[in-house]
Amino acid sequence: MGVDNGSTMAHPGFGISLTWLLRLRWVTALGQTAAILVAERLLPGEIQALPLLALVAFGALSNLALMLRLRRAEPVRPALPGLVLGLDVLLLTGLLYGSGGAANPFTAIYLVHITLAAVVMRGLWAWALGALSLSGFGILFVWNVHVHSLAHMDHGGGGGVSLHLVGMWVAFAITAALIAAFVGLVTKALRQQDEELAALRDLTARQSRLAALTTLAAGVAHELGTPLGTIAVAAKELQRTAEALGGQGSDIAQDAALIREEVGRCRRILDQMADPSGTTLGEAFQALAWPDLEAELTEGLAPEDRSRLEFQWPSTACGSVPRRGLVRALRAVLSNALEATPRPGAVTILAREDGGIWRLEVEDRGTGMAPEVLARAGEPFFSTKPTGSGMGLGLFLARTFVEQLSGELQVESHPGQGTRVRLSWPGVAHG
Repeated sequence: MGVDNGSTMAHPGFGISLTWLLRLRWVTALGQTAAILVAERLLPGEIQALPLLALVAFGALSNLALMLRLRRAEPVRPALPGLVLGLDVLLLTGLLYGSGGAANPFTAIYLVHITLAAVVMRGLWAWALGALSLSGFGILFVWNVHVHSLAHMDHGGGGGVSLHLVGMWVAFAITAALIAAFVGLVTKALRQQDEELAALRDLTARQSRLAALTTLAAGVAHELGTPLGTIAVAAKELQRTAEALGGQGSDIAQDAALIREEVGRCRRILDQMADPSGTTLGEAFQALAWPDLEAELTEGLAPEDRSRLEFQWPSTACGSVPRRGLVRALRAVLSNALEATPRPGAVTILAREDGGIWRLEVEDRGTGMAPEVLARAGEPFFSTKPTGSGMGLGLFLARTFVEQLSGELQVESHPGQGTRVRLSWPGVAHG
């Protein structure tokens, strides 16, 4: 009216990044190297260490390539974490193939990859990596390098796949599915909670700013009350003196009357600023008819601006709302729309009910907003108007109003196509 994804994985809100995975893979490579060397010492002649160390070296080289990729400025594709985890599953399958296959107790590490996939990736990616792990584990029952010391209870290659091995594979599949489903649900719940907490923090910050603005406005209203009163008295005396001069003072009398009228308008604005119910807090809900709302919105507008407003009210009643808060919010939005629309262009105000939610839209025919301006629309004191033409609080106050009603304010705008501001809030029946 910025997103940093250089090294962030699918859910940056949980602090899981490719940088984090990079460190984990270095630790894994060191652990695999140590395990291979220990196994070679404990099982002399049964473990071929060189092919296994070659696989570990390949994984380390891929990690080095990943580290170099993260140093580049280009954004990382969301699929990259899944591809890295998929490569790790294949490397694990190769290591297990050369060290006893399904008889190797380290096959449990498959479950670690499935858990990581469920936490890091969304939807089909997690299930695809789970299926890849399940397939790799199943292959190890049939094809593997036999290690006699690890063979027991038909785990070692001795003539086909036994019922016991089939049961192990089925048990692994069930465990993997349960882990993927459970961890996925927990991750989703935590993600939603994190988003709700972020939204709540943002709302609290905006309400704190609004409270500060209300306090400032009350102080300004108090300080300006005295000089405005003096101006009103002086203008009244000037008007009386000019009227006493007759025709010679008619122009001066009109100017003095105009000054008094504008002073009265300023006093009304200051009264609203000093009113502690400048927000909806403490303001009672009142039944409001659409014609009454239209009358309040057009009050004080110049006839030319009033004729540019096109109201489209529904036949159903509005229900109960904080009346002054709604009028104040809509007047701020209407003021922006009228200024943005070149004369004699019209501004449309449309109200409708959708499933118990009231939606009120204000659409102008202005030049619209660029994406960078739209991203900041609604920030306090942000304005594209010339200095002195506005304080940049209209959309901020309107958004605060609807959020206090558990609603939201949305702004849609494209350069050259005008702007649509939509206020929505749950309806409250009046009775």
